[in-house]
Amino acid sequence: MAIAALHAGSDDADCRFGAIHPRQHVIAYSIRAHWRVSLALLLLAAGSTCLLTETITHAVGHLPKPQKSVVLARSRRQPVATPKTGRVWMPELASAPRKLDLIERMGDGSLAHSSYFNVSLDLSAAEDKTSPLLAAYQDGDTGDDPFGLVLRGTQDQKPSSGGLTGLAAKRGRLGPVLGEPINVSIAPVKPAGQVRRLVSMPAHDEALINIEGAVDIPECEFAALAADLGAGSVKAGEELDLLVREAEQGKQSRQIIFVRHRSKDGKERLLARRDNGHFQAVGDRRLYDRLLAEALAAEETNRSAKSTAKPQDVKALSRAQADYPKLVSHLKQSNIPSRVGVQVVDLLRKNGIQWEGEDKEPVIDVVFRKTEAGGEDLVSVTVRQDGKERHFYRYAASDDGEAEYFDDSGRSVSKHLMHKPVPAGKLGDGFGWRVHPILKVRKFHNGVDYRAPEGSPILAAGDGVVIKISSEWGYGKYVRIRHDGGYTTTYAHIAGTPKGLSVGQHVSQGEVIAYVGSTGLSTGPHLYYELRVGDRYADPTKAQMSAGTTLKGRALDEFQSQVKRVESIADAIKTSATSAADAVAQAFRPGARQRAE
Repeated sequence: MAIAALHAGSDDADCRFGAIHPRQHVIAYSIRAHWRVSLALLLLAAGSTCLLTETITHAVGHLPKPQKSVVLARSRRQPVATPKTGRVWMPELASAPRKLDLIERMGDGSLAHSSYFNVSLDLSAAEDKTSPLLAAYQDGDTGDDPFGLVLRGTQDQKPSSGGLTGLAAKRGRLGPVLGEPINVSIAPVKPAGQVRRLVSMPAHDEALINIEGAVDIPECEFAALAADLGAGSVKAGEELDLLVREAEQGKQSRQIIFVRHRSKDGKERLLARRDNGHFQAVGDRRLYDRLLAEALAAEETNRSAKSTAKPQDVKALSRAQADYPKLVSHLKQSNIPSRVGVQVVDLLRKNGIQWEGEDKEPVIDVVFRKTEAGGEDLVSVTVRQDGKERHFYRYAASDDGEAEYFDDSGRSVSKHLMHKPVPAGKLGDGFGWRVHPILKVRKFHNGVDYRAPEGSPILAAGDGVVIKISSEWGYGKYVRIRHDGGYTTTYAHIAGTPKGLSVGQHVSQGEVIAYVGSTGLSTGPHLYYELRVGDRYADPTKAQMSAGTTLKGRALDEFQSQVKRVESIADAIKTSATSAADAVAQAFRPGARQRAE
């Protein structure tokens, strides 16, 4: 019975005592067998924890704070107000040629603009026309800019192939937008090409009022400048840089926007124009360099657009290509005017400067000038070759005299003794032995004869002083000149001399000193031309003698002052280009903004 009852209630017993049903199987727990379930439980737990944390943080963040804490927090965040000052005008950035617009007093006493250029020709290197400013941009990183430049525009826009180069030419891809550098208030950006740099480096003290009349700027601008600068003139040895905004449409005159004054001892002051017309001192030179870069770049388009090349100069430069092929190539690619290029080649040729092979090719620094009247002149040349330097400077020994070129010791290097001092003459008997046409004896001919119509003008073969006007049996009437090179020339058988010519008078090469005649032992109208060097006679048709003036005394002192001025101009041009390039390099240097802040 018991057994039967047990079996009969087995199902109920299983439910009561948790027994395992015959149809169920026991599976032991393991990570490998139950990893899905374990992962799901872990994710669920992590999500619940994050949700709980966020809920608590949100609730705590909305709790009311004590009033004292609010006051302290606000006081810490409250910025100190900076007094509002006049804004400094700032243009866009562009590339810069090596150029200086100089306000200088001309020979007639008037003040005028002259544009000076400085070009270095390294004949041992390939031509590189990339400007210093553009090179700085290409080497830089446009990611950080202390001036607040940011990239904008589309990448498919391309700069124009001609005209302005550098950043200004790349505005399609790089459009500068100005921000606000620390402690400087900047006016809205202006289009490039609106700034011009004018410099005064007077040889003698120059009143600001005189400069005002030469640059077409209102007198009130210079009055404010004089007051804020504390000086009414620019003294000899000082330098005054004016960055001028050209007159815009609807305005009648220019405005001075930035001033740099350098004293004799090299101390520098920077003044920026404010909106109220006055000038305030500025300690950050980067602002001046930035404006200077734009002022120089604005002139690059004008320089390339204006051409005053004359056909004869172009032909002369092309003919020089045979003797100086690489030099002429560099002159052309550097945009040096043809007239100036001819002067460079002529100066090198007259002084016997040649080179053979690439290892002897020199570096030639050229400074030239363009005047408002359209004149173009070579100002100085420096030739660096084999560790040596030779310098040549343009200088007029007198206000009414023709300018020539001198070495740094004051000796003329641009004039050589004329081989034919009578333009209308034809060479007859030459230098050497001959049978005298009248005496019929074999005799050495110490000079040369030039047949010419009677009365034809005879020119001084070089600069010098008339030491004798006389007459002798063999020479007939003659003129003798002593030249600064220590030699003499004689012009014999003449008919006479110009009225006013006298012994002791200084004459210049090419000046008329006599007229062809047939005096003395002569068979007809001709010139007997004689050259004597020391106690020997020389063939005047072959001699290569310096025929210019050697400066002495006061003239030499004035020349040396002029040399210093030319070197100062060249240094100012180089410094300007370097400062402008450094300004861009600094602007695009990685981390520049963080360092500035």
